Amino acid sequence: MDKPSDSEETALYRFIIDTIPQIVWTATPDGAQDFANLRWYEFNGLIPGEPDPEPWRSIIHPDDVAMTAQKWKRSLETGEPYNCLHRNRRFDGEYRWVLSRAVAQRDESGRIVRWIGSGTDITEQKVAEAEMLRYRDHLEEVVRERTAELVVAKERAEVAARAVLEANELLEQRVEERTAELRRTEKELRQAQKMEAIGTLAAGIAHDFNNILTSILGFTDMVLHKLPQDGAGRPEMEQVFTAAQRAADLVRQILSFSRRTEQERKPVHMLTVMDDAMRLLRSSLPASIAIRKEVSVPPEADKVLADATQLHQVLMNLCTNAYHAMLPQGGILTVSLESVPAASPLLFPFPFLDPVDHLRLSVRDTGRGIESRTLERIFDPYFTTKPAGQGTGLGLAVVQGIVKNHGGAISVHSEVGAGTCFEILLPVVVDEIVHEEDVPEQMLQGRERILFVDDEESLTVLGRGILENLGYSVVTALSGTAALDQFRADPAAFDLVITDLTMPGLSGKALAREITALRPDIPIILCTGFKETFEEADREVGIRACLMKPYTMKVLSHTIRQVLDPRSLQ
Repeated sequence: MDKPSDSEETALYRFIIDTIPQIVWTATPDGAQDFANLRWYEFNGLIPGEPDPEPWRSIIHPDDVAMTAQKWKRSLETGEPYNCLHRNRRFDGEYRWVLSRAVAQRDESGRIVRWIGSGTDITEQKVAEAEMLRYRDHLEEVVRERTAELVVAKERAEVAARAVLEANELLEQRVEERTAELRRTEKELRQAQKMEAIGTLAAGIAHDFNNILTSILGFTDMVLHKLPQDGAGRPEMEQVFTAAQRAADLVRQILSFSRRTEQERKPVHMLTVMDDAMRLLRSSLPASIAIRKEVSVPPEADKVLADATQLHQVLMNLCTNAYHAMLPQGGILTVSLESVPAASPLLFPFPFLDPVDHLRLSVRDTGRGIESRTLERIFDPYFTTKPAGQGTGLGLAVVQGIVKNHGGAISVHSEVGAGTCFEILLPVVVDEIVHEEDVPEQMLQGRERILFVDDEESLTVLGRGILENLGYSVVTALSGTAALDQFRADPAAFDLVITDLTMPGLSGKALAREITALRPDIPIILCTGFKETFEEADREVGIRACLMKPYTMKVLSHTIRQVLDPRSLQ
């Protein structure tokens, strides 16, 4: 490596000095400042290289001038290191506490050739110290008041000894209760912070997964519309389509978990959810695991207001954990459902539950059980007892979040060597369950010209295929910038713009603003994997609808006609 030149070394040293957070300065042997780094100019509101119009004494607090000058004079006379704490006036007029230090640089003969100093802003530290002093004074006052109370209490002790004893016992009890409450609150706060971090991660994963699902669902939908009802391969493609829709439901649960979308809830039969889950379990668990179902719920009394997909997810997660706990020997997995009246003692440990009838869903295994120290952290995100690569530690955290969001409670009881039981309480509803009738799909077609924009090439291919099958003329673009160039070349060539929301460079909303500036009457559909609605302000930039990924041909065709023919559809 070549040795840098003197000018390069000087520039490097200056760069290093300017990047440190402290003020750095140098002075001549007689104390005249001849250099300062960037922090000094920033502190004084000056441009680097601009001379300071005020002498250094004028920016020091009047109460600190004499002390500062005396210490600096002594160091200049004796050559001893300079160390001084004083208040300097910043360019905005605020006085800041600055700890100044300086040492003398000497030549080979011991003669002082330069002073090298620094200034550290410790205002926050001084403020904290002042707060601590005020807090100490407050505590001392409290102690004095308490001492006075104790003296009075002692003087009256002979008359009211028993009353004082009872009062002290009551006070201790309340302190213990308050301490326990604060500990619970602190634990819940930590849990909430962890869940928020997981939600942010989940939202990002869900967005990317939605793009993949859009391709799978869309291309499968296109193939199904081309195959005759009795065509070869149609049953298999219908299974792919159904699986993709279930995956889309799971992604919606991830988005719900990350608080980016609202979950749809309606009355559902818990017995139906149990039957669906146990049907899957019987086909996947080994013969060494016996599955039992126990139900003690009156007919039509098993309804809860919930998202069926989320409840299915909860039950499958708990049953899968129970299965793993019984490996390799096997055992008995019992899933039970029972009614719990509103006045039942079973609800007393959960005062936050509504005072209504509940259902208790229990998942019990005969596995190895869970130790008490592990049980305390069982619902913590990322905590798992499984070997590396076999568990994320998110399953039970998600289960707890779903149960709480449904107005319920979850608890766990375990004994080492005897097994574990998870119990979930959910409020009962009496609403009637409306069964949706199958309606034949109707594809709404058109002949308009559409600009379709998405940064995923597979989605532009899908969009072109769907739209051309519906009769439209389509131009695609792989970025907002490319789409804007095409639109700017001939704004009258398009009747509609469909664009993704999240794209590198020019986002969907930014593209909408640019296009609307060129042609205010052009309608725009925004595609997103995050939320199904858009803000009223978005209408000002031409956005007429928001299309949630993944979408099907039917949904896309109806959305287009709703935008282009709103009155006729109404």
